[in-house]
Amino acid sequence: MKRKLLSLQKSAALLTAALLALSAGACGTGNNSDGAAGQEISDSADTGESAGTEADTKEPQDPSTGSGETPGESDTSVTSDISDTERSVTVTFEENRNETKADDGKVIFTSSTQMPVVSIDGAPDIAEKINADIAEYYDTFSYDETLSMAEEDYAASLGEDGWDFLGYSTDISAKVTRMDDAVVSFQITVYDFTGGAHGNYGSTGRNYSTKTGELLAFDEVAGDYEAFHATVLDYMVNLAETPAYKDRLFDTPSKDDLDSALFREDGWIFTLSGINFLVEPYVLGPYASGEISFILPYEKAYDLGLKEDYRYNGTFVDEHYYIYKYDPETGEPVVNETPDTTFDLDGDGTEEGLAFYGQVYDPATGDSRYAYFIDEKDYGDVVSDALDSGYLETTYALYRADGPDGDVPVIAVLLTEYEEGEDSEGNPLQNPYSYIFGYTKEKGLYYMYREDGYVTLPTQP
Repeated sequence: MKRKLLSLQKSAALLTAALLALSAGACGTGNNSDGAAGQEISDSADTGESAGTEADTKEPQDPSTGSGETPGESDTSVTSDISDTERSVTVTFEENRNETKADDGKVIFTSSTQMPVVSIDGAPDIAEKINADIAEYYDTFSYDETLSMAEEDYAASLGEDGWDFLGYSTDISAKVTRMDDAVVSFQITVYDFTGGAHGNYGSTGRNYSTKTGELLAFDEVAGDYEAFHATVLDYMVNLAETPAYKDRLFDTPSKDDLDSALFREDGWIFTLSGINFLVEPYVLGPYASGEISFILPYEKAYDLGLKEDYRYNGTFVDEHYYIYKYDPETGEPVVNETPDTTFDLDGDGTEEGLAFYGQVYDPATGDSRYAYFIDEKDYGDVVSDALDSGYLETTYALYRADGPDGDVPVIAVLLTEYEEGEDSEGNPLQNPYSYIFGYTKEKGLYYMYREDGYVTLPTQP
């Protein structure tokens, strides 16, 4: 049975702007610096072939960095940095793009597909098993419904009461969210545009054991699933009450609503920070909130019963949404220093209180500023001085890495920046960066260096 296509919003810029009302960040200097050795990325020019190929390898980056190339520009291999005694896992992407034209030559429907292909050194049978399941899963998607709609609507637009028809499209994309000698996980996102102000989108997850090639079901990842499910759900109920989530939701969801929305068969992924439960727009929150991830950190998951087989041994610690809150009557931003979460930023055994609002836009003046409260002191100017022009992602990272000051906890501000030029589809070129900050009680928050890619994702196209 063919699966009716969900939808995907490929442009994080649109969602981020709608969510945080972001404008360009303040200008500053960003010094490139190598982080801890981890993921490696290999780029090659786009040959037009569907299968990805390996090429020259860049300098090793932080274990969770990613590149910001638009899918379709190049075929890129992502290789996990694991010891010689363990199996090396590589992912490439097969990409396909097709156009359907009306009799008059008008492009009325465009489809694009990006499908991951896994290779495992010394275990081709396991990789083949994973790839067969991925291919079978992709076969469940059908473009027929959207194509038929495009044909009917374009014909209607040529009538007496016609309108300016914009071509319809369906895009299926994938990104690697975790890849090591235990697990390889993919977030597969589908975007449908059928006219109107915007398209619709949603994501599913595919998680595989790189030891067996088996597709992992959520009820298999804990020893006592019933207890695990119950305690994870309780954790999510509390998470929904935090400021970073509360104003992304329509209202406070009931426990039953959260249960049905989060614990879908293919609605979860392993990431570098934990287990993410994916909720598409309109299910628990408005379109402007984007796709909402309910994040279960690994440390909490271990406490609740996650099996040893699925532990993540990288440096990444936690990922959080920025707080955003606006007065419903005036539209003015509501910002205060009340902590949304706590974290031991300076390694002294005492957790600091954090309230990170990211960039706050004032609709009355058109001005924007950063608001980063640590123990009730605002370090927004420190962040503003460090960042180049761009827009913030919806999350930031708290983790430990080998920075210039040694093995210290750090804060990573995730920012997408535009560069000159366009990709093959005429879209502005974008690059993701992680701006790394440290903190001590003596110095407060201070900028350390800039890292290519997002520390929250493995390197990938």
